[in-house]
Amino acid sequence: MTLDDLNEVLEIEQCSFPTPWSKELFLKELHSESSKIFLAKSNFLGKQRVLGYISIWFVNEEVHILNLACHPNFRRSGVAKSLIEYSLSFSFQIGARRVFLDVRETNHAALSLYKKYGFKPIGIRKGYYSDTQEDAIVMVLEMESKSLFKNFFTSCPVADKGRH
Repeated sequence: MTLDDLNEVLEIEQCSFPTPWSKELFLKELHSESSKIFLAKSNFLGKQRVLGYISIWFVNEEVHILNLACHPNFRRSGVAKSLIEYSLSFSFQIGARRVFLDVRETNHAALSLYKKYGFKPIGIRKGYYSDTQEDAIVMVLEMESKSLFKNFFTSCPVADKGRH
């Protein structure tokens, strides 16, 4: 992701979450050495448009998926799947042993998607979401012997594969 993508990412963020990340938070992540924001893009009317994004932190042998969202017109179209696969491949490539994430307990679509990739619930964060005091389910994916993730790196159609 670059600064040029920020407005489109913010638009997607605004229509995806009741308490969206701020511009300042995205800028902080964009400039952090321990984070990456990957984008899925497509050509629309001669211009590359952001379809979705995923933000991750990586520390030592762990990766944390912080944020994942797709433009409402492209939900359930494989964009989130591609972003997850790309980030899991990246995690594998940098030697991560496990990947963590938090998800709203009522977000059944996300829970189902994460479970398909082998994420397992390991705990609950009570009242984690400030807008509703809803609990978050903490999930983890153990990357050991998950060699299939190395193949995602070259096959995922994620346009922006880096952070600038």
